[in-house]
Amino acid sequence: MAIVLGLLASLLIGGSDFLGARSAGRTTALQTTTAAFLGGAVAAALYSPLLGTPSGRDLLLGAASGVLVAVALTTLWRAYTVSSIGVAAPLAAVVSTVLPVLFDTFRGEVPGVLGWLGVVVGIVALFLTSWAPGVTGTKQGIVLGAGSGVFFAAMFLIAVEASDESGTWPIVTQRATAFVLALVAAAVIRQRPFGPLAPTRWSLVAGVLGASGVAAVVYGGQRYPLTPVVVSGSMYPAVAIALGWLFLHQRLTHRQITGLVMALVGVALIALD
Repeated sequence: MAIVLGLLASLLIGGSDFLGARSAGRTTALQTTTAAFLGGAVAAALYSPLLGTPSGRDLLLGAASGVLVAVALTTLWRAYTVSSIGVAAPLAAVVSTVLPVLFDTFRGEVPGVLGWLGVVVGIVALFLTSWAPGVTGTKQGIVLGAGSGVFFAAMFLIAVEASDESGTWPIVTQRATAFVLALVAAAVIRQRPFGPLAPTRWSLVAGVLGASGVAAVVYGGQRYPLTPVVVSGSMYPAVAIALGWLFLHQRLTHRQITGLVMALVGVALIALD
Protein backbone atom coordinates (compact mmCIF):
# COMPACT_ATOMS: atom_id res chain seq x y z
CA MET A 1 0.00 0.00 0.00
CA ALA A 2 2.94 2.35 0.66
CA ILE A 3 4.09 1.87 -2.94
CA VAL A 4 0.56 2.42 -4.25
CA LEU A 5 0.23 5.72 -2.39
CA GLY A 6 3.69 6.81 -3.55
CA LEU A 7 2.89 6.02 -7.17
CA LEU A 8 -0.42 7.84 -6.83
CA ALA A 9 1.51 10.84 -5.54
CA SER A 10 3.88 10.70 -8.53
CA LEU A 11 0.96 10.57 -10.96
CA LEU A 12 -0.79 13.51 -9.30
CA ILE A 13 2.29 15.71 -8.86
CA GLY A 14 3.54 14.84 -12.35
CA GLY A 15 0.15 15.81 -13.73
CA SER A 16 0.32 19.03 -11.72
CA ASP A 17 3.70 19.91 -13.25
CA PHE A 18 2.39 19.09 -16.72
CA LEU A 19 -0.71 21.28 -16.34
CA GLY A 20 1.23 24.02 -14.56
CA ALA A 21 3.40 24.36 -17.65
CA ARG A 22 0.27 25.37 -19.58
CA SER A 23 0.24 28.70 -17.71
CA ALA A 24 4.00 29.26 -17.88
CA GLY A 25 4.84 32.63 -19.38
CA ARG A 26 1.24 33.83 -19.17
CA THR A 27 1.31 34.62 -15.43
CA THR A 28 4.07 35.36 -12.95
CA ALA A 29 5.46 32.60 -10.75
CA LEU A 30 3.76 34.18 -7.73
CA GLN A 31 0.38 34.35 -9.50
CA THR A 32 0.71 30.72 -10.57
CA THR A 33 1.48 29.44 -7.09
CA THR A 34 -1.14 31.67 -5.42
CA ALA A 35 -3.85 30.08 -7.56
CA ALA A 36 -2.33 26.62 -7.05
CA PHE A 37 -2.30 27.01 -3.26
CA LEU A 38 -5.95 28.13 -3.34
CA GLY A 39 -7.01 25.20 -5.50
CA GLY A 40 -5.14 22.76 -3.30
CA ALA A 41 -6.62 24.15 -0.08
CA VAL A 42 -10.19 23.97 -1.38
CA ALA A 43 -9.77 20.44 -2.75
CA ALA A 44 -8.16 19.13 0.44
CA ALA A 45 -10.93 20.73 2.52
CA LEU A 46 -13.49 18.78 0.47
CA TYR A 47 -12.06 15.27 0.81
CA SER A 48 -10.29 15.51 4.18
CA PRO A 49 -13.52 15.14 6.25
CA LEU A 50 -13.88 11.70 4.68
CA LEU A 51 -10.39 10.58 5.72
CA GLY A 52 -9.93 11.65 9.31
CA THR A 53 -10.56 13.94 12.25
CA PRO A 54 -7.71 16.27 13.25
CA SER A 55 -6.59 17.63 16.58
CA GLY A 56 -5.34 21.17 17.06
CA ARG A 57 -1.78 19.85 17.01
CA ASP A 58 -2.36 18.19 13.63
CA LEU A 59 -3.62 21.43 12.12
CA LEU A 60 -0.68 23.36 13.57
CA LEU A 61 1.77 20.86 12.08
CA GLY A 62 0.09 21.36 8.72
CA ALA A 63 0.34 25.14 9.03
CA ALA A 64 4.03 24.90 9.94
CA SER A 65 4.65 22.73 6.87
CA GLY A 66 2.82 25.38 4.82
CA VAL A 67 5.41 27.96 5.83
CA LEU A 68 8.12 25.55 4.70
CA VAL A 69 6.39 24.99 1.34
CA ALA A 70 6.29 28.74 0.74
CA VAL A 71 9.98 29.11 1.64
CA ALA A 72 10.94 26.09 -0.47
CA LEU A 73 9.20 27.42 -3.57
CA THR A 74 10.61 30.90 -3.11
CA THR A 75 14.12 29.43 -2.81
CA LEU A 76 13.57 27.27 -5.88
CA TRP A 77 12.33 30.24 -7.96
CA ARG A 78 15.46 32.15 -6.99
CA ALA A 79 17.59 29.16 -8.02
CA TYR A 80 15.89 29.11 -11.43
CA THR A 81 16.66 32.82 -11.82
CA VAL A 82 20.38 32.67 -11.01
CA SER A 83 20.97 29.26 -12.60
CA SER A 84 18.53 27.04 -14.55
CA ILE A 85 15.73 24.56 -14.04
CA GLY A 86 17.95 21.80 -15.42
CA VAL A 87 20.46 22.33 -12.60
CA ALA A 88 18.25 23.31 -9.64
CA ALA A 89 15.23 21.01 -10.10
CA PRO A 90 17.11 17.66 -9.99
CA LEU A 91 19.07 18.79 -6.95
CA ALA A 92 15.89 19.82 -5.15
CA ALA A 93 14.19 16.53 -6.04
CA VAL A 94 17.11 14.36 -4.93
CA VAL A 95 17.72 16.22 -1.64
CA SER A 96 14.00 16.17 -0.78
CA THR A 97 14.05 12.39 -1.34
CA VAL A 98 17.32 11.46 0.34
CA LEU A 99 16.78 13.34 3.62
CA PRO A 100 13.46 11.62 4.51
CA VAL A 101 15.05 8.26 3.64
CA LEU A 102 17.96 8.98 6.00
CA PHE A 103 15.56 10.18 8.69
CA ASP A 104 13.47 7.03 8.33
CA THR A 105 16.63 4.92 8.59
CA PHE A 106 17.69 6.80 11.74
CA ARG A 107 14.31 5.95 13.29
CA GLY A 108 14.96 2.26 12.67
CA GLU A 109 12.93 1.69 9.48
CA VAL A 110 15.92 0.29 7.60
CA PRO A 111 15.26 -0.96 4.04
CA GLY A 112 16.64 -4.33 2.93
CA VAL A 113 19.18 -4.86 0.17
CA LEU A 114 16.58 -4.64 -2.59
CA GLY A 115 15.08 -1.56 -0.96
CA TRP A 116 18.41 0.28 -0.84
CA LEU A 117 19.12 -0.75 -4.43
CA GLY A 118 15.73 0.61 -5.45
CA VAL A 119 16.45 3.92 -3.68
CA VAL A 120 19.76 4.31 -5.52
CA VAL A 121 18.24 3.38 -8.89
CA GLY A 122 15.36 5.80 -8.28
CA ILE A 123 17.68 8.70 -7.44
CA VAL A 124 19.75 8.07 -10.58
CA ALA A 125 16.49 7.96 -12.56
CA LEU A 126 15.59 11.42 -11.21
CA PHE A 127 18.81 12.86 -12.60
CA LEU A 128 18.46 11.15 -15.95
CA THR A 129 14.88 12.28 -16.55
CA SER A 130 15.21 15.91 -15.43
CA TRP A 131 18.87 16.95 -15.57
CA ALA A 132 19.91 19.12 -18.54
CA PRO A 133 23.52 18.21 -19.46
CA GLY A 134 25.68 20.99 -20.79
CA VAL A 135 23.82 23.63 -18.77
CA THR A 136 26.14 25.42 -16.41
CA GLY A 137 24.88 26.46 -13.01
CA THR A 138 26.33 29.07 -10.72
CA LYS A 139 27.43 28.09 -7.25
CA GLN A 140 24.57 30.17 -5.90
CA GLY A 141 22.05 28.31 -8.04
CA ILE A 142 23.37 24.94 -6.88
CA VAL A 143 23.24 25.97 -3.23
CA LEU A 144 19.71 27.38 -3.57
CA GLY A 145 18.48 24.30 -5.45
CA ALA A 146 19.81 21.99 -2.76
CA GLY A 147 18.49 24.32 -0.07
CA SER A 148 14.98 24.21 -1.49
CA GLY A 149 15.18 20.42 -1.34
CA VAL A 150 15.98 20.68 2.38
CA PHE A 151 12.86 22.78 2.96
CA PHE A 152 10.70 20.38 0.92
CA ALA A 153 12.07 17.45 2.94
CA ALA A 154 11.36 19.29 6.20
CA MET A 155 7.81 19.94 4.99
CA PHE A 156 7.20 16.22 4.50
CA LEU A 157 8.84 15.26 7.80
CA ILE A 158 6.74 17.75 9.78
CA ALA A 159 3.47 16.92 8.02
CA VAL A 160 3.82 13.15 8.56
CA GLU A 161 4.21 13.73 12.30
CA ALA A 162 0.48 14.43 12.41
CA SER A 163 -1.59 11.65 13.92
CA ASP A 164 -2.98 8.84 11.79
CA GLU A 165 -6.47 9.97 12.76
CA SER A 166 -5.91 13.36 11.07
CA GLY A 167 -5.79 11.83 7.59
CA THR A 168 -5.11 14.59 5.07
CA TRP A 169 -6.27 17.49 7.24
CA PRO A 170 -2.68 18.80 7.63
CA ILE A 171 -2.71 19.51 3.88
CA VAL A 172 -5.71 21.81 4.34
CA THR A 173 -3.89 24.10 6.76
CA GLN A 174 -0.64 23.65 4.83
CA ARG A 175 -2.07 24.97 1.56
CA ALA A 176 -4.21 27.59 3.30
CA THR A 177 -1.16 28.94 5.13
CA ALA A 178 0.88 28.99 1.93
CA PHE A 179 -2.00 30.78 0.16
CA VAL A 180 -2.14 33.50 2.82
CA LEU A 181 1.62 33.97 2.65
CA ALA A 182 1.39 34.28 -1.14
CA LEU A 183 -1.29 36.96 -0.79
CA VAL A 184 0.92 38.85 1.68
CA ALA A 185 3.88 38.60 -0.70
CA ALA A 186 1.75 39.92 -3.57
CA ALA A 187 0.63 42.86 -1.43
CA VAL A 188 4.21 43.65 -0.39
CA ILE A 189 5.51 43.75 -3.95
CA ARG A 190 2.27 45.37 -5.18
CA GLN A 191 1.41 42.67 -7.67
CA ARG A 192 -2.03 41.31 -8.53
CA PRO A 193 -2.34 37.91 -6.79
CA PHE A 194 -4.06 36.29 -9.77
CA GLY A 195 -3.34 36.47 -13.48
CA PRO A 196 -5.70 36.22 -16.48
CA LEU A 197 -8.61 33.78 -16.17
CA ALA A 198 -7.49 31.11 -18.64
CA PRO A 199 -4.03 30.37 -17.18
CA THR A 200 -5.39 30.81 -13.65
CA ARG A 201 -7.80 27.93 -14.31
CA TRP A 202 -4.89 25.69 -15.28
CA SER A 203 -3.03 26.78 -12.14
CA LEU A 204 -6.03 25.95 -9.96
CA VAL A 205 -6.31 22.45 -11.42
CA ALA A 206 -2.56 21.98 -11.12
CA GLY A 207 -2.87 23.01 -7.47
CA VAL A 208 -5.60 20.45 -6.84
CA LEU A 209 -3.42 17.67 -8.29
CA GLY A 210 -0.24 18.84 -6.56
CA ALA A 211 -1.82 19.16 -3.11
CA SER A 212 -3.53 15.79 -3.51
CA GLY A 213 -0.17 14.23 -4.43
CA VAL A 214 1.43 15.63 -1.28
CA ALA A 215 -1.62 14.43 0.66
CA ALA A 216 -1.00 10.90 -0.63
CA VAL A 217 2.61 11.04 0.61
CA VAL A 218 1.56 12.38 4.01
CA TYR A 219 -1.25 9.85 4.36
CA GLY A 220 1.15 7.03 3.50
CA GLY A 221 3.97 8.39 5.66
CA GLN A 222 1.66 8.43 8.70
CA ARG A 223 0.86 4.73 8.34
CA TYR A 224 3.83 3.05 6.67
CA PRO A 225 7.63 3.35 6.53
CA LEU A 226 8.44 6.68 4.91
CA THR A 227 11.15 5.46 2.51
CA PRO A 228 9.00 3.53 0.00
CA VAL A 229 6.36 6.26 0.01
CA VAL A 230 8.79 9.13 -0.57
CA VAL A 231 10.97 7.37 -3.16
CA SER A 232 8.08 6.08 -5.26
CA GLY A 233 6.40 9.45 -4.82
CA SER A 234 9.47 11.27 -6.15
CA MET A 235 9.11 9.84 -9.67
CA TYR A 236 6.87 12.71 -10.75
CA PRO A 237 9.45 14.18 -13.20
CA ALA A 238 9.20 10.93 -15.16
CA VAL A 239 5.40 11.21 -15.15
CA ALA A 240 5.49 14.83 -16.37
CA ILE A 241 7.90 13.90 -19.17
CA ALA A 242 5.78 10.90 -20.17
CA LEU A 243 2.65 13.09 -20.31
CA GLY A 244 4.48 15.59 -22.52
CA TRP A 245 5.44 12.78 -24.89
CA LEU A 246 1.93 11.32 -24.89
CA PHE A 247 -0.17 14.47 -25.28
CA LEU A 248 2.19 17.09 -26.69
CA HIS A 249 4.30 14.73 -28.80
CA GLN A 250 7.49 15.99 -27.20
CA ARG A 251 10.58 14.08 -28.25
CA LEU A 252 12.26 11.92 -25.61
CA THR A 253 16.03 11.65 -25.54
CA HIS A 254 17.77 8.33 -24.98
CA ARG A 255 18.79 9.63 -21.56
CA GLN A 256 15.17 10.35 -20.60
CA ILE A 257 13.97 6.96 -21.86
CA THR A 258 16.66 5.30 -19.77
CA GLY A 259 15.54 7.36 -16.77
CA LEU A 260 11.90 6.35 -17.25
CA VAL A 261 12.83 2.67 -17.35
CA MET A 262 15.08 3.02 -14.32
CA ALA A 263 12.28 4.76 -12.40
CA LEU A 264 10.04 1.74 -12.96
CA VAL A 265 12.85 -0.63 -11.98
CA GLY A 266 13.60 1.35 -8.80
CA VAL A 267 9.96 1.27 -7.68
CA ALA A 268 9.75 -2.47 -8.47
CA LEU A 269 12.86 -3.19 -6.36
CA ILE A 270 11.41 -1.28 -3.39
CA ALA A 271 8.12 -3.16 -3.75
CA LEU A 272 9.97 -6.50 -3.76
CA ASP A 273 12.03 -5.64 -0.67
